[in-house]
Amino acid sequence: MLHLIKKDFQLLSRSRSDLMQLLLMPFLLIAILGFALGDLLSTGFSIEPFPVAVVEEQNEDEAEEAFENHLMAIGMGEAERAQLLAVTDELDPRDELFNVLESDEVSEWVTVSEMSSRTSAEEALEEGEVEGVIVIPEGFSENLWKTVLLNEQTVSELDLALVDFQSVPADILRSITRSFVDRFNLELSIALALEGEEETAAAANDYGEIVSLNAVEPITSFQYYTVGMGMMFALYTAPALASRAFKEKEQHVFGRLIVSGTRPINYLLSKLVSGMWITFVQVAILFGLSTLVFGTFSGRELSFWLDAGLATLILSFVVGAITSLLTSIALYSNSDATASTFDGLIVTLFAFLGGSFTPVEQFSESLKTLGNWTPNGAMMTSYLQLLQGFSLSEVSSLMVRVVIMAVVLAAMSIVIFPKRRLD
Repeated sequence: MLHLIKKDFQLLSRSRSDLMQLLLMPFLLIAILGFALGDLLSTGFSIEPFPVAVVEEQNEDEAEEAFENHLMAIGMGEAERAQLLAVTDELDPRDELFNVLESDEVSEWVTVSEMSSRTSAEEALEEGEVEGVIVIPEGFSENLWKTVLLNEQTVSELDLALVDFQSVPADILRSITRSFVDRFNLELSIALALEGEEETAAAANDYGEIVSLNAVEPITSFQYYTVGMGMMFALYTAPALASRAFKEKEQHVFGRLIVSGTRPINYLLSKLVSGMWITFVQVAILFGLSTLVFGTFSGRELSFWLDAGLATLILSFVVGAITSLLTSIALYSNSDATASTFDGLIVTLFAFLGGSFTPVEQFSESLKTLGNWTPNGAMMTSYLQLLQGFSLSEVSSLMVRVVIMAVVLAAMSIVIFPKRRLD
């Protein structure tokens, strides 16, 4: 099977038309669109404020009393206990959360409404009255104080419910809650170290003024179109290899391979692996050239490149699976019409839905949701979220979705692939 994969690489590297389509064209489009649009994608983006429900299940007075009782129970002295209670008075998690949600920066995107119960908030979420629900659970403040001030291993989490976890409002709310918890932990530590009410109050006042909705800088046009063109032109690998497989069948190459002892399934798997590794090399070259020439991903940490490498491997897997499916259909139907249709109409449609040309959420959230069910769209969203600072675990659901797509497509190709000599 290795010699078949090597042959595909050699034939592709000698084909000027394929190299132009897979490498030169996307790179030229990255340059043209990147320079033409500048930072339009990041500076011109805006959405209407969306409603968010906040439910508080705890009582602040009871939380402070419970924390004080806990300090007494562990035998803490009166002076030290008074110092910690002063810190909790100055920095209350509930107040700080509302400071963030009602700040000028966040209020441009979010309108907050308090609700009395989790049930009523979830009903509003189901009916589309709100985009998300933030629940301050029972014991949240007490557990957060225990974790930060006493270094105890307690769980202090905000509960977040969303209509669509892949939507723009979902990204914003996740960023807000993550930023709130991280910054509040820091503020409590600073307040404890300063041991002074004036400094603590100043720190608390400063806290509400700057809220980062993204962990890094907004997506630039070069970043957006490097990812977008990479996802779009990666799909062209599949019909290119499938069409070549049909030509090999027409030239009796496939038949000679079978006569020589090559198992038909090995031939199919070679197309899957060829599509996979050609795509991986293609995307790696595009990302590398874009970074080298335009500085697209310059300054990124090693963790980003490792996560992006895994994302590229998953993208390559699904393109390889598409390659094997198109190959099976071409050999079974004795026609490369399906590969030609995929190369023309389907790739263009997937590229539009996936957001390669423009962010489709600007037109409709439904289009964005639909686009995330295409392999290129799901992977493009994953790449962009990694660029925005999301962790691998936060984008894993989309990646798992693409892996499942790839497995299903590969299984279909095995079922369809003819098991006998065709020429």
